[in-house]
Amino acid sequence: MKSKFVLIALLFVFLSCNKNKVYDDFDSSFDNNRWDASDVRVFEFENTQSEGICDLKLHFGHVIGFQFKEVPLEVEITAPDGKTEMLPITMKLIDDSGKDLGDCSGDVCDVFQTIKTFQNLEKGKYKVAVKSKFSGPYLPNVLGVGIVVEKQK
Repeated sequence: MKSKFVLIALLFVFLSCNKNKVYDDFDSSFDNNRWDASDVRVFEFENTQSEGICDLKLHFGHVIGFQFKEVPLEVEITAPDGKTEMLPITMKLIDDSGKDLGDCSGDVCDVFQTIKTFQNLEKGKYKVAVKSKFSGPYLPNVLGVGIVVEKQK
């Protein structure tokens, strides 16, 4: 019985791996589900080999029934050579009919949006900083923000 459990667990681990993902991280440490205006979320990763064409996706988690159709963000990408690129992003969360654009389960919705395509993801250390540009003192009902770097298929 014990060996069957171990075998099933190993099978699950191997099936859940996505070989196309170079990096995937999600920060859900928001107090009271509020993203303060001065709060910058930073993600750092090292790409160990040159990968070819890769997409950088922004992952935004929010409470279902979010009161805004879109959220203004700013993303700063620092490449291994030290060059910095600033991207103003409008994260679309709800379509014109009021339907959530994300994958919603229970009270949680996750939205993924490609914000940059690297023609060749160079080897080295990357830093991606994400900041809310919401006009108020905080953006409410935020469950988390993250980034995914994925090889194109």
